[in-house]
Amino acid sequence: MRNWMRVFSIGLALILILSPTTLAQQPVELQFWTPFTGPDGAYMERMVNQFNEEHKGEIEVELFIIAGGADYITKLALAIRTGAPPGVVILSPNDYIRFLNNLTSWTSDELLDTYGLDVADFSQNVIESVTRDGRVYAIPLGTYCLGLYYNIDHLVEAGLEPRAPQTREEFLEYARKLTVDRDGDGTIDQWGWYSFGGWPFRVLWQWYTLLFQNGGSLLSSDGKRAAFNSPEGVSALEFFVDLIHKEKVAPRDPADPEEAFRVGMLSMHVNGPWMINLFKEQPDLNWAVAPVPVLGESRVVWGDAHLMCIPKQSEKTTEAAMTLVKWLSDNSIEWAKAGQVPVRNSIVNSDEFAALTEQYEFSKQLPYVRFLPQTERLAEIESVLLEYMDAAYLGDMSPADALEEVAYEVDDILSRR
Repeated sequence: MRNWMRVFSIGLALILILSPTTLAQQPVELQFWTPFTGPDGAYMERMVNQFNEEHKGEIEVELFIIAGGADYITKLALAIRTGAPPGVVILSPNDYIRFLNNLTSWTSDELLDTYGLDVADFSQNVIESVTRDGRVYAIPLGTYCLGLYYNIDHLVEAGLEPRAPQTREEFLEYARKLTVDRDGDGTIDQWGWYSFGGWPFRVLWQWYTLLFQNGGSLLSSDGKRAAFNSPEGVSALEFFVDLIHKEKVAPRDPADPEEAFRVGMLSMHVNGPWMINLFKEQPDLNWAVAPVPVLGESRVVWGDAHLMCIPKQSEKTTEAAMTLVKWLSDNSIEWAKAGQVPVRNSIVNSDEFAALTEQYEFSKQLPYVRFLPQTERLAEIESVLLEYMDAAYLGDMSPADALEEVAYEVDDILSRR
């Protein structure tokens, strides 16, 4: 009898352990892939930890920080192909289009009625970049663009107003007065500007900005050929080349502007909001940031975005993924503290965000942010651009000749797609 009772008790326990009610109590496990390898990764880790704490027993998110670029996209493609995609993945506007057929999408009504996400609360140009045929394929977390960082002490010493230049003429005046040989030895100790060097993509982004300000485009409207080999594109490249060889307010050799600005050797520098916290950590660096000056015909700035995408998967996992996505969107003021710009109007217009002085300056450009055309060949195009633009900066080719050569190669790249 005792043996029978023992077997019965064990059997009953197993039934209880394995019952649907008990199994339902197991949290849904989600992988969250991000390319946040910089200081912003630590902020996202804290946000995910907070989400897990608030959803304990329901959803458990594992954050993966993976270096962005081609390898990131390849890993995602492989995960989707093998049927084991992440629950949520961060992609750029140019990258998400590669996976449209593999992403969950919604109408604006479905987002509002089911999840309480109102697309009208998002920056219009950003939400439009992820909307196709009336369906939204990603939820934007934030956007980023270039801003002009400037050393306030340098401006005051040069007799300039302690504010950023607003126009092309003011920018040139500032750059000339801020380029200084302090000890009279014939060597410049403080530069007004660096045209190239350091992280190469930043060099491209400053050229894109002026190309767009001049009214130019990177590609034709159908995306089948280069459009930058134009008066607008050549003029944009000439401007930055002339700062080196004609104005002599930028060094002839490539050098890292981020480090130069940090240590006080550079007075003006364009970069993204991710530099805010790094520059704040530098002792005795008295700086501020402002929107990029209008160096061309109109106010436009290159920008990109972090999009939260949900690959197609089980309904249960999708619902958990949307819970995470909405929570991150609703709490994107915390993401702003990492040096980011939220795209929810209700957050951008809040007093709490206005208190983030530098991020608030970047947000002034939200209506003017312009994304690159969506093409799967962008990495190849940018590789060729960097090669020939370096030749122009070094003085080995004229800007017109450099862009003509790039256009020839880009047309060939696009013809093979």
